[in-house]
Amino acid sequence: MKTAIIGAGGIGGYLGAKLLGADRPVTLIARGAHLQAIRERGLRLSEPQGDVTVRPEITDDPSKARKADLVILAVKGQDLPAAIEAARPMVTEGTRVLPFQNGVEAAGMVADAYGSDAALIGVARIFVNITAPGVVTRYGDLRSFTIGDAQGRQDDSFFAGLRATLADAGVEVPEVADVRVDQWTKFLLFNALSSLTAAARTRLGTIQQTPELWAMVEGLVAETAAVARARGVPLPDDAEHKVTNAISRMPADTRASTAHDLEQGKPLEIDWFCGAVARLGLVSGVDTPLSRACHAILSPWKDGRPAA
Repeated sequence: MKTAIIGAGGIGGYLGAKLLGADRPVTLIARGAHLQAIRERGLRLSEPQGDVTVRPEITDDPSKARKADLVILAVKGQDLPAAIEAARPMVTEGTRVLPFQNGVEAAGMVADAYGSDAALIGVARIFVNITAPGVVTRYGDLRSFTIGDAQGRQDDSFFAGLRATLADAGVEVPEVADVRVDQWTKFLLFNALSSLTAAARTRLGTIQQTPELWAMVEGLVAETAAVARARGVPLPDDAEHKVTNAISRMPADTRASTAHDLEQGKPLEIDWFCGAVARLGLVSGVDTPLSRACHAILSPWKDGRPAA
């Protein structure tokens, strides 16, 4: 299986290094100092059990990359439309396109561009990021990647082969009944955590200890779940309880990457979480006042820190 990865950051770099370490052909699409460092010294993956360095085929021009059986889109939500278009030179009949973003709309966007048979759902649960040009570091034990087709299934021969390939490379690829449930369960947590740690400019411990903010956590989880069910996703009845319970037990110093991006003046993915819940709620007939409010509060910083 020939794999191309657009975005060699945390997730893309991790998957690329794992596949290359198992002697699978991979082309990375990267840019800037990260690209230059990988060209000169290789891509180093640092994990708790040790480091490994691989030397991928790498370019900043997708038109120069080979055709691929699988194209992984490992970019921020706001960069996804451009990445979908950039993938065209690598996509041929039978290519599958696997996006890993924090929202729930990526597979639909891929289907619009390449057809529903090409579109996959990817759900990543891993703490990994670029720690220096050419270096990707994974933290902790969590490293799960759930994969299915746009309807949430894993039952065709392609997935059997893909899951076996990833498992052989040391990537955890769990079997689930419906990938959409896994995707939206993560999204319930992500929308609440990202929206509030950014909008309230605080860490989770303060939210856990502030009744008014904790009520917003519960409300954000509830309205996101209502949107999921209105869109036909069969979330279990106790999904909200499990997610809010999980958030209540997370470390007090937790902050979502959105809060870090806000602090550093970087563009924010708000259109893909609180904005998406508001947008999808509108078309599904579900009121989402808390997601709308968080999106409005963060909107002035959506494109980065405004000019003074």
